[in-house]
Amino acid sequence: MLHSRIHWPEEIDEARFLAEYWQRKPLLIRQALPDFDTPLPADELAGLSLEPESTPRLITVDAGGAYHLEHGPFDAERFDTLTGNDWSLLVTDVEKHLPELVEYLQPFGFLPSWRIDDLMVSYAPLGASVGAHIDEYDVFLLQASGSRQWSIDLNVDRSLAILPDSELRILAEFNASDTWELQPGDLLYLPPGVPHHGVACAEPCTTWSIGFRAPSHADFVMRLAEMISEKLPQKRYTDSIVKPALAGELDATALARFARIWSEAIQQNSDVLADLTGRFLTESANVVQDSEDDLDETDAADCRFWLLSPFSRVAWRRSATQSQSVMLYVDGEQFECGQDLAVQLATPGQLMDLHQETLDTRDYELLQQLILTGSLLPADREAH
Repeated sequence: MLHSRIHWPEEIDEARFLAEYWQRKPLLIRQALPDFDTPLPADELAGLSLEPESTPRLITVDAGGAYHLEHGPFDAERFDTLTGNDWSLLVTDVEKHLPELVEYLQPFGFLPSWRIDDLMVSYAPLGASVGAHIDEYDVFLLQASGSRQWSIDLNVDRSLAILPDSELRILAEFNASDTWELQPGDLLYLPPGVPHHGVACAEPCTTWSIGFRAPSHADFVMRLAEMISEKLPQKRYTDSIVKPALAGELDATALARFARIWSEAIQQNSDVLADLTGRFLTESANVVQDSEDDLDETDAADCRFWLLSPFSRVAWRRSATQSQSVMLYVDGEQFECGQDLAVQLATPGQLMDLHQETLDTRDYELLQQLILTGSLLPADREAH
């Protein structure tokens, strides 16, 4: 059953969740998506992990209890060797390879869509686990089939030491403070940094993890520095007044000139910085760029409904100078368009109608441009 909203516990709604729980403390939501029936059986998930462009991981546990990580795609023969409960399969970016699942992200639409990273689906046989660990981002854990026991550790004096030589950053110590058994439709929200441990119980299970992007400060600063450097004029360092100095000395005058170069480069006005941020947050290395020659004439001329490519990213901001326009960012590129169009593009699973009456010439031409760059795909085309 497809749900457009989360069924919140009594006395909690989206506003209260954001004010009291988001990035603050965990929340278990029983039957957040009532009567949830997974559209992705375990065998289809395993089949996806065989596809050449999929990004699966296989986690196994050896006789000594050590966890090991394998990256796919895998061969079918690899699964023939797996027995018992000493393994788990995890597949990231599932909604990008199976775009019909994008609609299942709608219940999380009360959060900025540019923050949603991906849908990861994990399968675990009875008793299997990937070990106690922490995530550095917000995550919603939706039980999709079977049942899984989740434990969290909220002890303030806990150690976050990682097992030595652990590829998976498994915690060396974990003492559960809370434990729940989740059934299909149950949802557990975890803010960043909360130790958690899940074990398949009663039967094999699948769990959906809706993760939220959390770029590191280092990545943000490094990428913005690159984009700023691309805009700088082709100038080189020049000396001011050169005085005799000791061999190899960086004197105060030279250091001051380098400091001035840095200061002038990073002093971008707020609009420029906002645009660079929008471009950074929507960059996607996985967008398949079409060319005009690759597009079928029927697609380009006669197709009415289009969908955002599952690998594309969209964000927008209000313009300080244009009340009728917003600044739109798609796959690292910047555009100007109407707010209604920007919201449509940013809504998961939203069909874009090229014949809608409210579409003006500028927005229509923008959609045509996004079609030619591959950011929009025909609604009936499989976007793999």
